[in-house]
Amino acid sequence: MKGFPTSVPLKISLLLLVWIVTKVTASIGDRSYVYQRCNHHCENANCTGTQLKIFREQQPFSHSLLRWSCEDECKYMCMWITVDAFQKDGLKIPQFHGKWPFVRLYGVQEPASMIFSVFNICYSCMFFIFIQTAMNAWTWSTIFHCKDTDFTEKMDYFCAFSIVLYNTFTLACRVLGTGTMYRPALVGLACVTLFIQHVSYLTFNKFDYGYNMQVNIGVAVCNMIGWLIWCFTMRRNRFVWKAVASIVGIQLLLCLELGDFPPFYWMLDAHALWHAGTWPLAFLWYSFIIDDAKFIQKTKPERILPSKID
Repeated sequence: MKGFPTSVPLKISLLLLVWIVTKVTASIGDRSYVYQRCNHHCENANCTGTQLKIFREQQPFSHSLLRWSCEDECKYMCMWITVDAFQKDGLKIPQFHGKWPFVRLYGVQEPASMIFSVFNICYSCMFFIFIQTAMNAWTWSTIFHCKDTDFTEKMDYFCAFSIVLYNTFTLACRVLGTGTMYRPALVGLACVTLFIQHVSYLTFNKFDYGYNMQVNIGVAVCNMIGWLIWCFTMRRNRFVWKAVASIVGIQLLLCLELGDFPPFYWMLDAHALWHAGTWPLAFLWYSFIIDDAKFIQKTKPERILPSKID
C-alpha cells in the first residue's frame, strides 16, 4: 500500500532478527580458564560426600525453594570471581551462558526482570481479555527470571510465543469477523498447529535458539504489519492511535536488545528494561481493545426481536 508507514518498524524487526540469529550462544565468561578452573575445583571440593550434606544443611531456605543446587552455587560464585579477574585485567565484563552476570536477591536470579514481569501479571489481572494467555506467559516469565533452568527457560519461550500467536488469532477475528465462525476457526487451528509443531520440535530435538527467535520474530512481524494495515484502514476512529503506539512502542523496545549492555548495579540490563517498558504499553493495548469493542457494539446492527405474545 503506497505511503503506508510500516518501513521503520519492519526494518527494526528485520535488523533484530539478523542480529539475534548471528549471535552465538556460547559466552566468553563461561569458556574462560578462570571460570572453568574455579568451577571444577568448587564442585570437587563441595558437591560430593560429606561436603554436599553440609551444603544442603546450611543452604538458605529461599535458595532451596528456588532449587539452587550445589553446582549452581559454584557457577554463581565462580561467575563473580571471573568478573573480578576480567575487571582487574582491564577487560570488558563478560557474559556467562549467553547472559550478563546479575546479583542474586533472596535466591532470585534476575530480580529486576522478575519484578517487571510481576507488574505485567498485575496489570493483566485488571482485564479479562487475553487474561489466561497473558497471565500464563508472564507467570512463567517471572518464574524463569527467578531461577533459570532448562524447564523454566522453555516455558518462558513457549508461553511468550503463545501470546504472539494469540494476537495473530485476534487480528484474524477482527478482520474476518466472528459472524461466520469457520473462518477465524481455521486461523485458530493453524495457530494451534504451528504452536504444537514449534514446541514439539524444540522439545524433542536440540533446543535451537536461532530457530526459536526466527519463528517468533517472523510471526510477530507479520502480526505487526497486519495490525498496522488494519489501523490504516480504520484511521478515522480516534482510538486507533493507541494500537499504533503500542505496536511501534514494542518495536522501539526491541532496540534495547540490539544495544545489549552489562546490567546497572548488576540488576538492570537491556532485557530488564524491556520488561519494564512492556506493562505501560499493555495499558494502551488493553485500552484500545476496550474502545474497539465499544465501537463494534455501537456499529453492530441491532437484532430485531420477535414481538412478545401476551
